[in-house]
Amino acid sequence: MNRIKLMLMMLLCLPNFIFCQDIIDYSKVKTNSGEVKIPGNWEQLNKADDSGQTYLKNKDGVIIAIAQNPKKAYPFFKSNESDFENVKLFYTWDSDYYKENKFKTEKIKENTELEYIIWKYNDKKLDNVFLFGSTKNNFLNLLVYTNNWSEVEKIIFLENLYKLNK
Repeated sequence: MNRIKLMLMMLLCLPNFIFCQDIIDYSKVKTNSGEVKIPGNWEQLNKADDSGQTYLKNKDGVIIAIAQNPKKAYPFFKSNESDFENVKLFYTWDSDYYKENKFKTEKIKENTELEYIIWKYNDKKLDNVFLFGSTKNNFLNLLVYTNNWSEVEKIIFLENLYKLNK
């Protein structure tokens, strides 16, 4: 009888125990304007001083870059515009730079409610997929650079990363 009670108790409690656990590991990156949390284990490769981008790599060889900088630090920033209008200015400013340097760029998606734009440029090797978004007084610049993921997987990763840090 005790075994039946124990089995019944385990059947009732075990799913709650399993599903209540936070099994996702996170890596944290210090940026120019705070900390960004990334799902999974990521090893820092380097940091570009000019852009503030920190490059990271996971065990599967996927490379990402993260920068978070004050909006007012950018030459195009207009304090009288909305956050999303400034994100659009950020996208135009950066994508124009790549176009001027003969790279192919393409806007993939924008979300006015969450204030982000996803776009890409091809460096003649593979696509660099970016998400530029607004977080309070900062711009969040996220990049995925890999052939290991499809474009859809890159977009999902970027959107989830952005939502986690918005």
